[in-house]
Amino acid sequence: MIVIKDAMILIHLAKTSVLEDSCDLFEMNLIPNEVWEETVKIGKEKGYPDAKLIEEIIDKNKIEVCKVDDNKLIERANDFNIQGGEAEAVALYWEKEADFLATDDDNVRRKRVILELDIIGTLSIIIKLFEEKKIDKDKVKVALDILGEVGWFSTAVLDKTKMEVGLI
Repeated sequence: MIVIKDAMILIHLAKTSVLEDSCDLFEMNLIPNEVWEETVKIGKEKGYPDAKLIEEIIDKNKIEVCKVDDNKLIERANDFNIQGGEAEAVALYWEKEADFLATDDDNVRRKRVILELDIIGTLSIIIKLFEEKKIDKDKVKVALDILGEVGWFSTAVLDKTKMEVGLI
């Protein structure tokens, strides 16, 4: 299976220390150049610790950085008001005929049906890692607590995830 990951997914999974584990769920983990720029290059310039972790996992060849060859696919994503790294991730998904687009971007997720995207998010990846016994309940709890501190996910959504894995 091929998954294309966008910047927000990389950052969330890196912050929760499950990015490398998440790479084992798929045969190929790809990111477009713009996502590398946003997460590694700019992240390192700004001193974000998750940028170094993402770079290390790329250096281990667990994530491959790819160029989008067909700029018309990026333009198509732009037509739907999807820009930057997200636009390149969507274009790479179409170009590589990937199985999943890993994104937490609300704009992309709202448009998934019209754009024919099969999407997976951070919380689904964490649940899948737990179900496949790649991480234990303690690791899930720590990851969800970190995501709660980051503030991207609502308490209700995090509580639902905790219930799914038997934490509450």
